[in-house]
Amino acid sequence: MFKLFVGATIAFAMFTSPVAAQSPQEEVADSAALGADEGSPLASVRDALRSGGSGPELVVIPAGSSSTDGPCTPTSDVLQFDGGYRVRMCYITGEGETGQAQAGVWASSQSGILWFFSRENAEVLVKVLDGCEYNGHRWVFVAPVTDLGFELRVTGPDGDTWTHTNEAGTTAPTRSDTSAFRCSGAVGGGPESAVIPAGSFQMGCVSDSVLCDDDEFPVHTVTIPASLAVGKYEVTFSEWDACVESGGCRHVPDDWGWGRGNRPVMRVSWEDTQEYVAWLSEETGYEYRLLSESEWEYAARAGSRTAYSWGDEIGDNRANCGGCGSRWDFERTAPVGSFAANAFGLHDMHGNVYEWVEDCWNGSYVGAPSDGSAWLRGDCSRRVLRGGSWNFDPRYLRSANRNWLRSGSRGNFIGFRVARTFTP
Repeated sequence: MFKLFVGATIAFAMFTSPVAAQSPQEEVADSAALGADEGSPLASVRDALRSGGSGPELVVIPAGSSSTDGPCTPTSDVLQFDGGYRVRMCYITGEGETGQAQAGVWASSQSGILWFFSRENAEVLVKVLDGCEYNGHRWVFVAPVTDLGFELRVTGPDGDTWTHTNEAGTTAPTRSDTSAFRCSGAVGGGPESAVIPAGSFQMGCVSDSVLCDDDEFPVHTVTIPASLAVGKYEVTFSEWDACVESGGCRHVPDDWGWGRGNRPVMRVSWEDTQEYVAWLSEETGYEYRLLSESEWEYAARAGSRTAYSWGDEIGDNRANCGGCGSRWDFERTAPVGSFAANAFGLHDMHGNVYEWVEDCWNGSYVGAPSDGSAWLRGDCSRRVLRGGSWNFDPRYLRSANRNWLRSGSRGNFIGFRVARTFTP
């Protein structure tokens, strides 16, 4: 049973061909995205893009108008997209002068429109539609509104790289529907993830101002050796129901009349979660899993050493628990993302629903792994839960607090989130 139980219950592939004709759906999406910034200094480019690539700003300068088409090598990041996509760009002039591009963002990164520039009157427009709408892949549109040569390089969270090289004297737009970067989600959108960097931290009760439990000792150093993608939100009913509908998950959890959709799925056992991550891995081609207990605490702390990621006091309306000051306290779960994210971009690491992790239960950290891996020794009939819940007191929401249940247990305060490790 529960310990101290309380409560009632994107980086892309090479472009070599002219822009392909867009479908009506793509044209609508383009118009909506490009129209997000009517104050852009590149209005004529926006108009040209809307017209499918024609227009005065998107012309091909005759070959030979520039004598240099050699490569340059981008060495520094210009910008990062949501989801861990890093962008670099360099340029080369007709006279052979090279340099690193800067970036001017004239629409939100969510709409994925970037304006790169290196010098006056030298712009490159890059549009990334960050979604799974087209053939299950992200796609990129590059409109070089310049006669410079340049190399655009985008590296995804897995380390895969897409490179576009534009020869000096060419301003033809290019577009890609690339398989280099598959959408990091399942059917219906899949989990939106944040990239958590590699690093080390002190695991256990490190805050002197709170009452700790014995199982939070000894405090020890853990090194997370590689970056990983962690679900920004707890897995929702919508995501779980997609698994059920496709035959990947057998259990259909009750929502207790609170609603499904974007509320965190609940009443799922640790064993149920194993079916879900297996299905998600098969659907996406990536190896999804639960976090290890140490990964979970590292992600929840997000660089902090306090009881909660924001400090040692629970505060007001920062989370959903029995005494958190939210409108859902002691009543029901809240829709995911109802509270601010931590410094790693993760929501609801404290409260809402407890989250299963991979580890077997051990009553202390004596002999615990120090490399971020799951601890698969101990009592494996019991699995660890982290984070507290809507019907638990604030002390159980602390980053260091630990709990357990039998692996087949289900409750309306238990859910989970997913993760995957990036491989070279």
